[in-house]
Amino acid sequence: MRKWFRVGRLRAFGAPIYFHWSVPVAVAFLLALSITSPIHATVSIVSYLGIITLHELGHSIAAHRLGYTVEAIWINFIHGRCEFEAPEYEWDHVRIAWAGVLAQLAVAVPVLVAASIFQAEDFGYLAPAVIFLGYVNLFIAFLNLAPGAGFDGQVAWRVLPLWHEGRKAKRATKKAISSLAKRR
Repeated sequence: MRKWFRVGRLRAFGAPIYFHWSVPVAVAFLLALSITSPIHATVSIVSYLGIITLHELGHSIAAHRLGYTVEAIWINFIHGRCEFEAPEYEWDHVRIAWAGVLAQLAVAVPVLVAASIFQAEDFGYLAPAVIFLGYVNLFIAFLNLAPGAGFDGQVAWRVLPLWHEGRKAKRATKKAISSLAKRR
């Protein structure tokens, strides 16, 4: 049995998108469990997989915009992975890491604002989408920022020392220029 497969010629920025065999198996299993409400189940499953796909597309958009080749996107039922050319600069790698979470937040925030304005009954069959694309999405975005191995936070939080080093270099440059100006 093949572990990964492609759906047609589905691509993002020229990169193929691969799905793990667990995706259709889990989808079928969850649909079978929720035979009494297949519409709610379908909306829930699509929303959940949408979070993973959205996150990986965020990485691919950033990598592409920074001029790096996006090699492939891998979608598993639990997580995803965006393969891209190794960044030349650490700042680029940090930006790409943050882009996945920012893509999630770009969807979660408006959904949560809408959820706070309207009643749950107003969403009808889309109520599970509000739960997943709002609340679950926000939770997963913050989970992705964990600084441990395998999480985007391992790279994303490098922004703090990089920012500190940049400020230190800027102060040193100003001091050197000021010193040279005084000598003249």
